[in-house]
Amino acid sequence: MSSRTISAPKIRSIMEKAAMYTMNVIEIFDENICDLINNICSSSQMPPEYVITLLLPAIGHFLNGSQIRTNTGTTTNIPFFTTIIGYPSVNKSSATEAILSACLAIEKHIGIKPEESRINCSATVESLLTELKNTSPKLIQIWDEAATLLQSFGLYKQGGAAYDRSIMYTLYNSSSAVKRQTKSGNITVENPVLNIAAAAHPVDIFSCVSGEGDDDGLMARFLFSVPQPCIPLSSEIKLLDIDEPSFTHLLYIIYCFNMLEPCDVRRNDD
Repeated sequence: MSSRTISAPKIRSIMEKAAMYTMNVIEIFDENICDLINNICSSSQMPPEYVITLLLPAIGHFLNGSQIRTNTGTTTNIPFFTTIIGYPSVNKSSATEAILSACLAIEKHIGIKPEESRINCSATVESLLTELKNTSPKLIQIWDEAATLLQSFGLYKQGGAAYDRSIMYTLYNSSSAVKRQTKSGNITVENPVLNIAAAAHPVDIFSCVSGEGDDDGLMARFLFSVPQPCIPLSSEIKLLDIDEPSFTHLLYIIYCFNMLEPCDVRRNDD
């Protein structure tokens, strides 16, 4: 990715126009979820768009492979590829950290060992497919820098970026099986589900789309959010209300409703 493909004034223009389209949380969620989001945003100085955008992949992950049926009768997974875009020091990391912390807390509670974590940070597509096959066919990636993910396509391979992008495209499209054939061996993953939540600087995303082209449509699969940064006065910053439910509570409830096998999920400290 190169910043030469798009000028700084053009980036500022895109950012300003995108920020004009705000999310109305009340129109999207019910009162309880709105209170949860507002509690976190008001105490962390984050725009709600950051939270909602990154919450979607986490929800998709804890749906645990549940599928929906389209109007045409086709069943499909519920994956989300989302990215929040902002300049440095606008609190993007707080949003990714909030989602990551909730996912880690749930994994610890349900007994998933750190070495078996479903939170993936593979540096190559080969590594990702290996983890999908050997660890779990349902993974989530949470990137504090989307450039790390985008620059990994074709890493260590001459001209391999297009093929790597096609694999990611296939993972998004809910294929019943994804196959990768190389000289060192073959990998087949059945019914994979990958969710991606990422944060990015404007130049990384806009240059990727405009400079390298997007003929395969991969970047069109991402939901982007470019909100106006939240810069409150000190008097407007509120303490986190610990009596309000957290992301951990919300995602854990979703997990419980989508477990593969019913069981007693109550905490047992004995």
